[in-house]
Amino acid sequence: MQRHPSRKIAAMSRDKLLWPVLVTLVAAQLLAFWMLCSHQVRKAEVRDATLQVQRVAVADCLRYIPRATLNSCAKRVDPTRTPDVVMAAESGTPGAARTVMSATVPVSFAYR
Repeated sequence: MQRHPSRKIAAMSRDKLLWPVLVTLVAAQLLAFWMLCSHQVRKAEVRDATLQVQRVAVADCLRYIPRATLNSCAKRVDPTRTPDVVMAAESGTPGAARTVMSATVPVSFAYR
């Protein structure tokens, strides 16, 4: 038996539609990925700039305020601190110093 011409035309039009739909889907996914990456890069740049400004502010505080300590300067500089963090830092609980200045790195003077 012979196939209907309308089925043949429908199959051809489906094949012709498949590639533009796939190309559009791939382009949309690439655009979404690019937007995600550029947003993440912007957030990282803002985070780095904020950290650099905070470091300069702490350094200036330590240099120009008499008898200033690292903890007191960190309290002045960091606007995101909550009173709970301040209380924990002042109480001397383990790990409280890490909440005060997250950018500091512990130093060991042991030679191996």
